[in-house]
Amino acid sequence: MPKNKTIVFFFLVLLFFILICFFLNQKADAQTILPLTVAPARQELLVDPGEKTAVVLKFLNQGETAVSGLLKVADFIVEDKEGSPTFLENETTLSSRFAAASWVELPYDRMTIAPKDKVIIQAKINVPQDAQAGGRYFAIFFEPGGVTSKALGVEKEAETPITIRLAGLVYLRVSGPIEENAYLTQLTAPRFLEYGPIPVTTEISNQGNYHIRPKGTVTLVSLFGKEIEQEILEEQNIFPETSRIFENKLGQKWLLGKYKVELNVVYGETGKILTGSVFTWIIPWKMITIIVVALIIIILLISLLYHRLKKHEKNLEEKIEELEEKLQEKNQE
Repeated sequence: MPKNKTIVFFFLVLLFFILICFFLNQKADAQTILPLTVAPARQELLVDPGEKTAVVLKFLNQGETAVSGLLKVADFIVEDKEGSPTFLENETTLSSRFAAASWVELPYDRMTIAPKDKVIIQAKINVPQDAQAGGRYFAIFFEPGGVTSKALGVEKEAETPITIRLAGLVYLRVSGPIEENAYLTQLTAPRFLEYGPIPVTTEISNQGNYHIRPKGTVTLVSLFGKEIEQEILEEQNIFPETSRIFENKLGQKWLLGKYKVELNVVYGETGKILTGSVFTWIIPWKMITIIVVALIIIILLISLLYHRLKKHEKNLEEKIEELEEKLQEKNQE
């Protein structure tokens, strides 16, 4: 092998080795952050006004490196229609009606989780004597310190600080009579469709003071009352003063006529009911148009062929009559 080619080959092998080492290093860095879990991720607790109790959380580090960071508590609310929690750490103009972070006392505000180990914390809860009945929502979360985009294996020009939070959500219910008021704010389906399935959008609003988890069905019924298909509404929490959207699809592709979509939902401890219905038409007009045009063309072709045959038959009859007349004339001569 020529000397120049040997140098190039050696350089390519060295470059490949450097890239592999870089990738493995990035992977190791990411593992120091990513393999963190919390248990339970969500828990519900019934408390009385004036009660002193506690919640227990377990933070696990399955990585190869110890992770240090802050331990915090914050109220959270759900503002969107997908159910994503938003932590309220700073002063906010939003209602504190469902806040409870101020009732929580953490054992410490900073901790380190050793590799392949866990830290169990017990947070004390002091419920005020004048606490109103209903739901209160807070999160206890671990926030690792010194996390950057490089540690997560993200290639950027500079190392950007990234906030990672491992949170355990706590749903408190202060004992006493609760308000259960939910409303069906939306049940929609397209008024006209060419083909199925039919997309159905349901929105339920919770105006009570405790989260609900509606259970129910969405049913597709024909014009004659026959059930075509039924789907179960996905069970999801709806927090107080928020709403949630549910998406379903009903029926097969080939449908024809007018259909009714029926919603039947039960929610709350007393089994309150929400119902609704909406109508939709499914007409595959393109296919029908093609079939009608094809039938018209076929009918026209048959009619044309029929008239041509009749005309040809008439011409033959006229020729036969002429021949018969000529034969008669010859016979008379």
